[in-house]
Amino acid sequence: MKQLLLLLLPFLCLCCNSSDKEYEDYSKEVLITGKILNRDFYPQEKDLTLIVPFFRDQETKYVVPIAEDGSFSFHFSPYAKLRNVQINKFADHILVSPGDSLHVEIDFKNILNPKIFGDAEKRNQETNTFVQSGRYYIEHYSIRGDLEPEAFDAELQQEYQLRQERRQEFLEKYKPDEEIQQYTNKLLEIDYYCTLISYLNNRSWQNKDISRYNKQEIFVKVDSLFEGEIIPSNIFKLTEIVNSFISYPIYKMKKEKTTLDDIIAAYPTGKNIRQYLYAASISQSLISNDTTLFSSRQKQLDSIVHIPVLNRELHLAYQNKKDFLKNPRTVSNYMLYGNYSDMPNSKIDTDFMKPIYEILDKYKGKVIYLDFWTTSCPPCLKEMEPLKKLRKEYSPGDVVIVSICAGGPKKTWEDLVKRLDLQQPGIDCLYQTDISDENSFYKILNRLELKGYPHYLLLNREGIIVDYGTVVRPSDPRTKQKINSLL
Repeated sequence: MKQLLLLLLPFLCLCCNSSDKEYEDYSKEVLITGKILNRDFYPQEKDLTLIVPFFRDQETKYVVPIAEDGSFSFHFSPYAKLRNVQINKFADHILVSPGDSLHVEIDFKNILNPKIFGDAEKRNQETNTFVQSGRYYIEHYSIRGDLEPEAFDAELQQEYQLRQERRQEFLEKYKPDEEIQQYTNKLLEIDYYCTLISYLNNRSWQNKDISRYNKQEIFVKVDSLFEGEIIPSNIFKLTEIVNSFISYPIYKMKKEKTTLDDIIAAYPTGKNIRQYLYAASISQSLISNDTTLFSSRQKQLDSIVHIPVLNRELHLAYQNKKDFLKNPRTVSNYMLYGNYSDMPNSKIDTDFMKPIYEILDKYKGKVIYLDFWTTSCPPCLKEMEPLKKLRKEYSPGDVVIVSICAGGPKKTWEDLVKRLDLQQPGIDCLYQTDISDENSFYKILNRLELKGYPHYLLLNREGIIVDYGTVVRPSDPRTKQKINSLL
């Protein structure tokens, strides 16, 4: 979670060691002011969220209240010559450059057509026409993934050609400047390769033949998309798909988790794509609150990754993770109570979180270790023996483990609990429907920032989440050290 704003974590202006002169001015702040019209049409909307795209689960989010008169404002550094940001739910593509000052008018009675004024007004109105109308741009390809390669290629090429024809129609009608021409073309090409490489990934995972495709030729073509200073948000999605395309064959050969060095050795030769791929790997470790990879590789990172939008976001994410681990109360209060204060008396209970509050009340004064898992998750099941060993290290009076099955048939869960001998003193085994209805449980997972399984939460004796994610898995020796520090 990276909720940067006046509210959650302090905004830090970090300086990186990049010496690239062409990037010097990219930190100039963008100012976005705005006005909500017909606010009473959606009276439940009390605030707005600006999302600055990055790798999955590492997007920067700025949350600001909507003032009584409907006004709002955001300011941030884009770290790119041209990139898109979004006001969640209301404006998906706002193009910004360093130093821009924009005014966004959002009519709650006509939310599909936000109006943008100020710097680059024409550019943004044209972009909005291109991406919002549904006529010129559709992000996702509707091609079945189970098609054989020849049929898949035919459909992919046909749909891509249709999209380019619609783009050409847009260009002829609106005559946008060179940057918008580049931006719209890049959007289409990235979507194309996201679809193609995702298809190849799926076939690889299913052990199906992909010999029809020349991997190196694909990398050469994809590499050009990472060049230049125009950065659409879907470039981060493409990076993750390419990363998976590179790492899976290594995993298949080694039969174990791939290391960063394994992946680096398999990188394509392009300078920019290497920067994105390396940054994606570091970002993935920070998602799970693991700061050790960044700290141990910082010199290497700064020598490889010079693109400001990558380098500075990673430095900022790393600093925020360090701040959380040092003083977790603010983030814990957000995750448990939905508020951004670090004051103990500012807690406001949320109805759907009551099952979690009941666990906190039941084991008040103890260290609580929560394990969220599913019956069909091999990594989850692999951690069960280490979980039981961890249990034996501590008195149930000091540490309690709560095992919550978040997915899979209940009968399968019951069989696994019995076979794995999980139901023992100090391990509270719960099934999702026994503690909450499906809709509320989904809200719990979202509030706790749970993106995959297994997922762990470690709470101190005061009921504060002091660590979370896969970094505190039972098999990691550091987990025992962290628990010891809380006793």
